[in-house]
Amino acid sequence: MSEITAQRLIHPAHAQLVQAARAERRALVRALAIEADWRFHDGPEWAARYWAAFGDLRRDVDSAPELRLGAALAPRSGWSPLAPVESDQARAIFRALLAALHPQVAPRAAAADTEGLWSLAVRAYRGGDAARLRELLARAQPNAAAARLPDNIVALRSEHDRLVGARAAVDRRLAELSQSFPFNLRDRLDDADWVRRQRLGLRQ
Repeated sequence: MSEITAQRLIHPAHAQLVQAARAERRALVRALAIEADWRFHDGPEWAARYWAAFGDLRRDVDSAPELRLGAALAPRSGWSPLAPVESDQARAIFRALLAALHPQVAPRAAAADTEGLWSLAVRAYRGGDAARLRELLARAQPNAAAARLPDNIVALRSEHDRLVGARAAVDRRLAELSQSFPFNLRDRLDDADWVRRQRLGLRQ
C-alpha cells in the first residue's frame, strides 16, 4: 500500500479536508469570475449608462476625470456580439477556464501552461468571443491533471489554507470596488426615481 493511499484510508481529516479545499476553490473561482465580469463587462456598461443619464448635466469637462473615464468605457457598453444565451455560455466556459488555468486557483496548472492559454482566455472573454473560449477550453483539458488537489495530507492542508487566503483577498477587492464608481451604482441605475432625484440634485 502506498503512503498516499494509506493517508486517504487512515487519516481521519483527509476526506473532510478535500471537501473543504474543493469548496474554497469553487468560492475562489466564483469570486474571480465576478471580478472579471465587473471589470470587463458590467463596469463599463454601468459607466456608460451613468453618463448616458447624467452626462448632459456636466459643468466642466476638464474638471471631471470620471467623465473622461466614462467616455473611454462607453464603446464597451454591452455584449453586442452575443445573444443572452451565448453570453451565459461564455461566462460558464470562462469559469471552467478559471478553474483550470488561473494562477491563483491552480498554480501548478498555470506553471505548466506553456501556450499562454490563460492570457488568451482573458482576451477572448474581454472581447465576448464565445467561440474562441470554447476552443481554448478544449485546448486546456490536458491542464486538468495539474489542477487537481494534492493527495499528501500536509500539502493538501497547505493548499487549503492558500485558497482561503486567495479568496479573502479577492473578496476584499470586490468590497473595495463596490464602493467606487461605477460599481457603487450597480443597483441604482434601474431605479427611475433615483435617477430623477439625482438629475434634479445635479441641476441645482
